[in-house]
Amino acid sequence: MRCGLRSDWLCFKLPQLSMSFQPVGRRAVGGRLAASRLGLQPSNRETCFPNTNNKIFVRNEIQQLARKMAATDILQTMSSPEKSEQLLAQLRSLPDSALNAMAALDGVPEEQYPIFRAHIRGENNPFLEEMSAVDGKLQGGDVILMTGKSPRSKALALSQKPFYGYARSSHVALVHADLICIDAIPGAGVSNRLVHDVLSDVEDDWRVIRFEGVEDKHADTLRRAASFYLAQPYKIKPSWKSGKDFAYCSELVRKVFRDSELTGTGINNSPIVAPAHFDQLADQLTRWKDVTADAQAYVAVCRKYPAMVKIMTRIFIEGLKLNRARFDDRKNALKQAQLTLSKKLITKEQYLELVKSVKRIEDSMHHQFWDTGRPLKPTAERGPAAAT
Repeated sequence: MRCGLRSDWLCFKLPQLSMSFQPVGRRAVGGRLAASRLGLQPSNRETCFPNTNNKIFVRNEIQQLARKMAATDILQTMSSPEKSEQLLAQLRSLPDSALNAMAALDGVPEEQYPIFRAHIRGENNPFLEEMSAVDGKLQGGDVILMTGKSPRSKALALSQKPFYGYARSSHVALVHADLICIDAIPGAGVSNRLVHDVLSDVEDDWRVIRFEGVEDKHADTLRRAASFYLAQPYKIKPSWKSGKDFAYCSELVRKVFRDSELTGTGINNSPIVAPAHFDQLADQLTRWKDVTADAQAYVAVCRKYPAMVKIMTRIFIEGLKLNRARFDDRKNALKQAQLTLSKKLITKEQYLELVKSVKRIEDSMHHQFWDTGRPLKPTAERGPAAAT
């Protein structure tokens, strides 16, 4: 399954803003954040509800609110392809000194400034060539097994021997999209991290396995299923069912596969699923393939160009965060609308029009999240007898 690094990607940078032209799907997430920071949303004066006793609440204000909330949804290539091309042309025409300053802001090492400039200008460069060479070697849905270097991680790995005698991993992470993992860790809960950051403080014997049932058609389903659990708090809790308000590393991976309706994975279905159970899958390789060698080549490129990778992935990660935040915006807007209605500052018809606008936006959202009251339609939870 290909999440889609393509040789024609051009990622470019403005001060404090990175955007990427990507295949449809991820470009849409980038467009939302880029447009937000470029001011393509309604201005600040178009507030959710007027803080005034004025009883006139015109239809236009409702429409402005709807447009502001809809900015979280897909904005087509930063409002229009023409504007995108204009901005791209402006960036390509910037002098070396300006592009070097942008590179410095993002932590690109000085020796890689020429690569950064070439990348922005759409020219061939070592970073693009090396990334293209490893494209597809790490794919969405791949499971990374690792053991941390800390004494706590070592103890955790040893404690799993009762689950599987050859257990060796203390943590598992899931590849969410190109260059990006999703995992659950204490403190941070469920979050996105760059693949080389996930592997920054672990033993060298990490492994990557891939379920043979994952195909291109599952790409979007897996991404949405993983995104759904972002920001869930970390907690280890026995449960036959997927955690609705908690996650831990191996439990997160299991429920993403469940929600993606991928069957025959062999993932343990007991109340506690441990990294050891994925070690067992990796050792037995019944329907799982070891792709560690390919992943090592992929990770090596990421480690060589960490700042460039961060620039490329910022839109995907920050776009999902913005997407989540706008659910709260819409919820608060409806609460304000109810209050305004109760004070008779708007009519019931105007309130119902707003509710319909919000519902249309919610129904069109590509991503849903666990704490927004609009859950994914999950695979039927299975009982204790069978494994998924």
